[in-house]
Amino acid sequence: MRAIQKFLPNPRHTEIHRIYVQAKPDMAWKTARHFDAAEMPWVKLLFDIRTLPDKLAGKPIALEPISVGVDQVVRNGTGFMLLEEIPGKEVVVGSVGQFWHLHIPFAEVTPEEFAHFDKPGWGKLAWAISVEPYHDGSTISLELRTTATDQRSWEKLNNYYRIIGLGSHPIRSSVMKHLEAELGKMKLPDEEEIILPGDKIIPDTKYAITHHTVIEAPTSIVWPYLMQLGCDRAGWYSIDLLDNGGVPSVDYLKEEWTDRLPGDRISATPEQDSFFEVYLVSKEKHFVIGGESEKIHGFLKPFKMTWAFLLEPIGEDACRLLVRVRMKSSPAWAEWLAGNVFYPPIHGLMSGVQMKTIKNIAERDARVHIEKSMAEKI
Repeated sequence: MRAIQKFLPNPRHTEIHRIYVQAKPDMAWKTARHFDAAEMPWVKLLFDIRTLPDKLAGKPIALEPISVGVDQVVRNGTGFMLLEEIPGKEVVVGSVGQFWHLHIPFAEVTPEEFAHFDKPGWGKLAWAISVEPYHDGSTISLELRTTATDQRSWEKLNNYYRIIGLGSHPIRSSVMKHLEAELGKMKLPDEEEIILPGDKIIPDTKYAITHHTVIEAPTSIVWPYLMQLGCDRAGWYSIDLLDNGGVPSVDYLKEEWTDRLPGDRISATPEQDSFFEVYLVSKEKHFVIGGESEKIHGFLKPFKMTWAFLLEPIGEDACRLLVRVRMKSSPAWAEWLAGNVFYPPIHGLMSGVQMKTIKNIAERDARVHIEKSMAEKI
């Protein structure tokens, strides 16, 4: 569990920027933890613009060194506080304030009181920098969480961030790009070149489509939703009107749908007149289904396909979901037409919606899980 989760376990808004760098975790932490945003030229320009009126008025300008880092943000009098620091792993900064005012009033809250502070009229925010090992280097994430102690305050805070976000979001993105350049951007394997379980089932196909997404939830939360795929269970989490008879996919977990076994059949249609077969299952790692038919769409014969789902952990609380479809058929002209013209846009659309849906509900469940864990500890 990331430290930020216990201070703001159920935010109304979350924003995460994640990068992958060549540097080892100790170097990545040292650089990210003590990064000074004032080193960025355009940040210096912003400070220069602030002093422009005094310069034009001929007033003396104090040439104090500019520094914008974690230690400067949390110094006394800023309204921000250091909530927790786990050296080498994570640092969390937070604040309780009425951020929508021009001159922001801040509540006097200690780090120990922060998580449970609920006096009406206040907004709450926390942001964290975390570093974890990934492959031969590191992953660095910058996470922002916001909420408010009552609905009216949230509406004010949300409206404020709609405006301030136009500037703050690019700042966070720029900081991460700067760190990525300084620490060396990790070259991640091309998704099409990664060998997935199930590839050997159709080893010589020319037609494969791969998609991926990063889910800010551990594999243990994402995996059960893969086990619910199918019209005989929760649906396909895609465009339900097209692939589930218009019935919304079940967006919660059911205890009786916890696993699939090799050889199981998964209903491909609401009518349950065609099926996928489960080929491979490795809990919280990969899930491969597929099928073959003597004839499909009237001109493809025979037709064979596999559909693989792979979960790769990213640190303790995130993972990457890779999805690949492979197919082979005949005659050659019809296979080419299906593999290059017909299936890519249709599958791309359906798979994109599917991954986005699974990502959203898994990340929602991750937040709820943390909230319940915190409540049990009280």
